[in-house]
Amino acid sequence: MNHVEAGGMPVDYFYLSRSDVAALVPADCRTILEIGSGFGALGRTLAARQPCTVDGVEINPAASKHLERHYRRFWIGDVERIELEGAMQEYDCLLFPDVLEHLVDPWTVLGRFSRYVKAGGVVVASIPNVCNLALLYRLIFQGMWQYEESGLLDRGHLRFFTRRSIAELFSYSGLTIETWQMNRDRYVGIRRLAAIAAKLVVPEIDVCQYLVRARRG
Repeated sequence: MNHVEAGGMPVDYFYLSRSDVAALVPADCRTILEIGSGFGALGRTLAARQPCTVDGVEINPAASKHLERHYRRFWIGDVERIELEGAMQEYDCLLFPDVLEHLVDPWTVLGRFSRYVKAGGVVVASIPNVCNLALLYRLIFQGMWQYEESGLLDRGHLRFFTRRSIAELFSYSGLTIETWQMNRDRYVGIRRLAAIAAKLVVPEIDVCQYLVRARRG
């Protein structure tokens, strides 16, 4: 088992560079705000790839010593309570990498933080898919809904989403999703055959995570 840091998250979580999220950030974004910045790996990836400054919000106080080296500025605190002074409509891009499912009220948070994005700017998020074959199999056939250290049933997940409810979440915040990407489970043997059959009925049932880019009007 991985060492666990503040907030009950495995320490490896704070070092993830998230190339899949970075791929959805437009190359012309110059000012970026990352919610749940961890130790800054994603921000460093973006700054190395394109001319930009990255700001962050992170709940883990241990992140300070990492973020102060690479981020223009950052805030330590609970995203559901924190306010960013003087940052209204400042950013070209807002990032929520695996954050919204951890919140009590992701609808309010997404709507509030989208105000920090310039008109025409983008919001990029990654969100687990609860309509997933492995999860549903364990629930329906084994009667199991067992929280784990990480994954679809991460112990920190408070909200659960499908593709439809993700679309509704962004629409509620006045954002228009323009790009969908998917991280899919990889099965072998009999599980792969079962997944092929299930996808005939629900084509995205092997999706474990959606990645979206939405535009602010």
